[in-house]
Amino acid sequence: MSESILMTPEGKKVKINMKEDMRLYDAPHNPPNTGTRYTSGTDLFAHKARSGNWYFYEYQWSMWQGTEPSINLVTEEEAKEFIVRKAGKAGHDELGRHERELAESIWPDIFEEDA
Repeated sequence: MSESILMTPEGKKVKINMKEDMRLYDAPHNPPNTGTRYTSGTDLFAHKARSGNWYFYEYQWSMWQGTEPSINLVTEEEAKEFIVRKAGKAGHDELGRHERELAESIWPDIFEEDA
């Protein structure tokens, strides 16, 4: 399922490729000593279309037999909120340094305080 065609709400086709698109967040896949807590997750990707527009999508996966993965386009705002939520986590769920750098390459001020 590395390549797929997704439809925007405006009816445009977006051809994604999970092997080539930027993975902004890679959910932990059952790290040691976690039991069954990390047997499913959601990864976040960014795809830059030929037009130069960015499109964001979530890949929801599971290691459980009979559970099918799904891919869904999300808005830029939803993608940013996802990243900020993960930046506030600790442990296996936290946003790694590389993931922070990727997010900042798209949104330079994403982690700046605005309160």
